[in-house]
Formats: sequence, structure tokens, C-alpha cells
Amino acid sequence: MQKNKPDKTQSPDKPKKIFNRKEFITEIIKKKSKEKFLSENQKKYYQILTNNQITICSGPAGVGKSYLVMKAAIDLIMRPETPYEKIIIVRPAVESSDSKLGSLPGDLREKMDPYVYASFYLLHKIIGKEATKSLEENGFIEIMSLSFMRGINVDNSILVVEEAQNSTPSEMKMVLTRIGFNSKFFISGDIEQSDKFKQKEKSGLYDAMYKLKDINDVELFQFGNDDVVRNPIIKEILKRYED
Repeated sequence: MQKNKPDKTQSPDKPKKIFNRKEFITEIIKKKSKEKFLSENQKKYYQILTNNQITICSGPAGVGKSYLVMKAAIDLIMRPETPYEKIIIVRPAVESSDSKLGSLPGDLREKMDPYVYASFYLLHKIIGKEATKSLEENGFIEIMSLSFMRGINVDNSILVVEEAQNSTPSEMKMVLTRIGFNSKFFISGDIEQSDKFKQKEKSGLYDAMYKLKDINDVELFQFGNDDVVRNPIIKEILKRYED
């Protein structure tokens, strides 16, 4: 009598759980960040970030623009219905001191550490250090220098460009034309505070806010000094520097 052969399509062991990228991201982050806005303009800016392909924003220190960008990016990659699977953080490697990117030790990631520290500090506040580290180790967060973006096509990602006032108009044009399918670009900075240009009109951020008006799915947003939500003394300091 012929014995029944074992069915190789089934295993007596419990099948291993296979995560898709979205499930993996959610497993790493574990909990959604809280919906907390300190002003109506913060809420409005967050909605603009989530509703447009490209958002370009300028505003002074203390209005929360960087925090909202990172929060929106995390919220969007966590949502199962969105196509976004990665956050790419880009900053112009421009110093406010005499240090130069090329003279710093280490590989490109290590060289970029001083420039992306602020972004990672905010990610630590939003989702914690361990989750941030795990997202980067698994390729869900990437760091890139503005200098090396030429020729890249960004798909299924959220590109975050901060300190954009330190980019040139040609650099900004290059960044904007990297957008591919199913992506969002969050570009922000303070056109009144550049480490590179004495005249704000020469900044790529200023140039983009001037040129990209009235384009469908591109939204421009401007915070003012009255939108400062951090220590109230910041408003007083900004007033002294207005003249």
C-alpha cells in the first residue's frame, strides 16, 4: 500500500510572518504621533504638506516649520494607503563657521551628521531614538547632500529639504526637477537668514517662491514673526534684527 506523501506546500510549524514595507515601517514606529498644533497656521501648514506634491515654506526660527515637516513625513509613510516608503533628508552643506564638508572625517554619512543633526533631533522627539535608528538602518530614512542629487529620480518618497535659503537658484531648480512619481517634496527655510547670501534675492528659496506661484499641486506658505510658538523672547530678538 502506497503511503501518503507529505504535502510540501504546508508546514506543521507556524508560518513566518512576512511584512511588506508599510507593515515593517509601522512595526518599527509602533505608534502614531499626536495631532498637536500650537497655532492655526501650524495646522494649516500641516494640511498643505499632506495635500500637495510640492510645498515651499519660509519662516523665522521658532514657528515649528521643521517639526511639522518631519511629523508630516512620518505620518505619511505610516499610512497604509499612501505610496510613500522612504524619507530622504537633504540639506545644503553650508556652514555658518569656517568648517568645510570635505575636511570633516569619515564617509559621506558621517560628514553630513552636523548638517542633519537638527532633523534627527526632531525625529527623536517624534518617534524616539531607537525607531529613528531602525528606520535609517533598514533604508526607510536616507541622508543626501544637495551636491550629489543631480541625475537622481525620486519616486515613492518624501524628500525633505531644510535650510533651503542656502541653496542657489540653479541648485533649487535641480532639486525640484528630481521629483518622480508618487512623491512629495517639502522645502523650507528662512529667506531672511542665509549663511551664504547677503542679498536674499539670490537665494534659491526666494527664487522658487517667486517663480512657482500658481502651479497646480505646488503650494507656497509663509510664516511670520507673530507665528513664533517657542520661547516668547524669540519674538523680541527678531524685532531687534528687523532693521
